[in-house]
Amino acid sequence: MSTMKRLAVVSVLLLSILLQSAASVSAQTKMVLYPIADGYADSKYPLMTYGARTSFLYVGNSHDRSQNIWGYERIYIRFDLSTLPKDHEIQKATLVLWQYYAPKSNQTYEAHRVLGDWSEATQNWNNQPACASEKTSEAIAPAQKDVAIQWDVTSDVKAWYAGEASNYGTMIRAAKEEKVPDASSGFWSREYPVGSHDEWKPRLIIVLYPRYGYVIGVSVTGLPGGTASTLAVDGNVFGTVFAGEEVKLILDQKAVHRIAVDKRVNGSEGVRYRCDINEMRISSKGSYVFVYVAEYLVMFSTEPSSMFQTLPTGWYRTGTVLSVNRTGPEKVDTGPGIRLIFGGWYVNGKRLEAELRTITVEQPMTVEGQYRTEYYLNVTSSIGETIGSGWYEKGTVASFAVTRSSVPVEGALGLLGLKWSFAQWIGSENIIGESAAPQGSILMSGPSMVEAVWREDWSALLAGLAVLTLVVAGAMGLLIIRRRRRLRNRLHDE
Repeated sequence: MSTMKRLAVVSVLLLSILLQSAASVSAQTKMVLYPIADGYADSKYPLMTYGARTSFLYVGNSHDRSQNIWGYERIYIRFDLSTLPKDHEIQKATLVLWQYYAPKSNQTYEAHRVLGDWSEATQNWNNQPACASEKTSEAIAPAQKDVAIQWDVTSDVKAWYAGEASNYGTMIRAAKEEKVPDASSGFWSREYPVGSHDEWKPRLIIVLYPRYGYVIGVSVTGLPGGTASTLAVDGNVFGTVFAGEEVKLILDQKAVHRIAVDKRVNGSEGVRYRCDINEMRISSKGSYVFVYVAEYLVMFSTEPSSMFQTLPTGWYRTGTVLSVNRTGPEKVDTGPGIRLIFGGWYVNGKRLEAELRTITVEQPMTVEGQYRTEYYLNVTSSIGETIGSGWYEKGTVASFAVTRSSVPVEGALGLLGLKWSFAQWIGSENIIGESAAPQGSILMSGPSMVEAVWREDWSALLAGLAVLTLVVAGAMGLLIIRRRRRLRNRLHDE
């Protein structure tokens, strides 16, 4: 075997060993570059240079009112890519400028690849280099100062990094150059002393990943915004993946990898999310999505439980149709003066109008089937009539009464005024308030009976007898007086 072949074999073996011992997952690399040259050209003053001697960059359409000159401004900026690591792929490249001076209305600025060399010290409007006619990207600059404006220049940076095009930088211009006042923006240049405000510096933010592996995207659906699941690769926790984002992973192409997320993710109270397939085996690049489905806690409460058929309390997937059934009748007598009455179905405390047979799971729920206990109140009286007898719900207050508080005694004495008068209620310790009133109330804590007690009332009869005595006595007195007069008259006549 020749020396060159031996070296090749050894190199392949060493590379294989290195790849097998290296971590199977590589994180993205983000690098921030600062410009090596920047400036702007102004058509109003075509021979002026603004590169090395100014701290700002202008772009857009403007008007010099003092000289009544209309013109356009263009920014030129260049970055050195030589510090980027080798054998990587460019995933994203973003040019960022800090707008300190805002236009009066939103403006669209285009980024174009520069095709010729230029110098920061000598750049002016008249000696501008050629630029690509097709824009690389565009960005909207709002009518607001102190904001960062970003352009996606990934395609250009990829070409420069790969050596497919010469790196002469980027030119930024108004999408439509025309005579419009107050339609330009001012940005800080690389010469401006930013102090502690590092975000004011012009910059190129580049995201790369190694070229030796393959890239996959991992995302999750079904989770609410701001909720994340743990992401693991080959049994090791890699990080988290939030709803609405895609995590990029660079995997070793020499092996089959296992990527996994949490089987369950907790949400708000009574809500969780389940991923049925939470692990995948990966051997090629692509986008992989883990699907979560909401599950809700459904609690069943029935009283008495023997009157219902329900599923057990637990977690149920959204959209699941659950069967519920009332097996008891509308009314059940359970003892003397005690009965159960079906009170209805309640979902999260709200009574349903119709009988429940099935329910669809769409939220956390408490499903209640209720029978209410009723007790019988027996209102009795040996005299007169009563009101209030009937069934009352447990724990409520029932009212009762006698229709008349006094009743004449039957017979001659009754005609003379002897009567029965209401005295009090007896029969229960749960009577509320005074028991001596004809109208009363009672707390229904069980089957109850109240009885009206009466007493003989002679007051009217005695009063009548007294009056009758007086009348009789008066009549007797008159009769005696009349007899005496007749006697005197007779004696006188004789």
